Amino acid sequence: MKVLVTGANGNLGSKIVEYLLTKLSVEEIIVGVRDDKSEKVLSYKEHGLEVRVTDFENPEALLTAFKGIDRLFIMSTFGDLETVMRQHTNAVEVANATDVKQIIYPSVTRAEGNDFFLAGLHRAREVAIIESGIPYVILRNNWYVENELGTIQGCLAGAPWVTSAGEGKIGWVYRPDLAEAAANVLVADGHENKIYELSGENLTQQQFVDTLNEVLGKDVPLLAVDEASYEEMLKGAGIPEAYLPMLVMTQKGIREGGLESTHTDLDFLLDRQPTSLKQALTHLLLNTK
Repeated sequence: MKVLVTGANGNLGSKIVEYLLTKLSVEEIIVGVRDDKSEKVLSYKEHGLEVRVTDFENPEALLTAFKGIDRLFIMSTFGDLETVMRQHTNAVEVANATDVKQIIYPSVTRAEGNDFFLAGLHRAREVAIIESGIPYVILRNNWYVENELGTIQGCLAGAPWVTSAGEGKIGWVYRPDLAEAAANVLVADGHENKIYELSGENLTQQQFVDTLNEVLGKDVPLLAVDEASYEEMLKGAGIPEAYLPMLVMTQKGIREGGLESTHTDLDFLLDRQPTSLKQALTHLLLNTK
């Protein structure tokens, strides 16, 4: 069996490859990257892994990259709808042309009926895969704990935890758990045409901050504000103008329940209990197991 992981230079993709190395031989793993000159690629090659360039803007190159692949992990890309759908469609069409046996795709929580601003992009890409006729596995990942590290660093420097998310809940999840789950799916049979929801415990912003304080032994205060005040505070903190709409929409989506999970399949795919928020924060911030 040949497994190809695209986006292998990134945080999620590289972690998936790390787990695959514990489950498959080096010869069975193909690493897909856009830039084959990075330090990460040199490390892959030193481990004996085959590296292929997987530029989703270049279908001809993908024809070579996807050749002989049984299971393909298509990493989601970023951009506007036109850009991501062009890139995604290229990848799916070439997967069909090269007789890829299965596509695994990382989506977002409850993508089929979710108004969260990222869901529409993922929903369209899910549909493109399903309609291709290629057997698939959709992994609907919730919000990474790691997404909060920048905010946490600000709190460690004395800032409060500022939020306009109200009582909205998030099923925060530890990224290595998602990578391990993806690796387990890539190597196992029995997941064909399944859609899995992968979330942690649903928690409010206050519950997250309470856990953070417990881990750090600090008293980071939570400052709840309205949407307009949140945007003004971001501007005052020097956040670039281009990032403001995304950050404001994220808070709005959380407030409206866009990242609250109805159930999770993560324990099933891991065959163990997922890493708790406290365990994840302890590892990320105190560098302990």
